Formats: sequence, structure tokens, C-alpha cells
Amino acid sequence: MKTHALLEDSDRLIALAESVATVFSEKHHELNMNTEIEALLRASIAGASYGRNMYLSALPHARKSPLARKYLAETTRHCRRTIEHLRRRVRQSIAYLSRVIGEQQLIRGVDNVPL
Repeated sequence: MKTHALLEDSDRLIALAESVATVFSEKHHELNMNTEIEALLRASIAGASYGRNMYLSALPHARKSPLARKYLAETTRHCRRTIEHLRRRVRQSIAYLSRVIGEQQLIRGVDNVPL
């Protein structure tokens, strides 16, 4: 994966994750959802943002110093790892959200059935 593709991918993923976390914060009282999932998602967002920022701060120095190139390789691996972790957490959060919303709609539908 090229450098700019890594950063573009992380920008879009972080924006999506923040949107999902916002839905969790707005709907958790209404749908009686667990707040732990939102907290884990927000922690993953912070980790990915930190990993990306470390990578961006090491990048300009890698052109000047061999020691900085060594750190760039480490920060690149860390950045990729945190982005992949965030990607998994977003998938899990969306799956949980769809299950909870699906169950709530099912319960509302059963309540409206005349007996």
C-alpha cells in the first residue's frame, strides 16, 4: 500500500468510525444499547489517529536521517496495525448496531400485531 493511499484510507475510515460512534451516542438511550461498544470504538479511533500522526511526524525526517528511516518503518507498521484494528472495530460496531436496531424493529412490529 502506498503512503498516500494509507493516509487517504485512514481518513475515510476515521470519518466513518466517528459517524458510527455518533449514532451510538445518540441512540444508546433509545435502543437500550451497551455503551461499552461505543467506548471501544472511540478508543480505536484515538489509537488510529495517534498512529497516523506518529507516521506523519516521522515522514519528513526519514529523508534526512538513516535513524529516522528505521523509525519510519516502525511507525508505518504501527499505523497500519491501528488502522486495521479500527477497521475490525467498525465492522463489529456496525454489526452490533444492525442487530440491535433489527431486534427493536421486530419487537415494535410484534407489539402492533392484533391478537
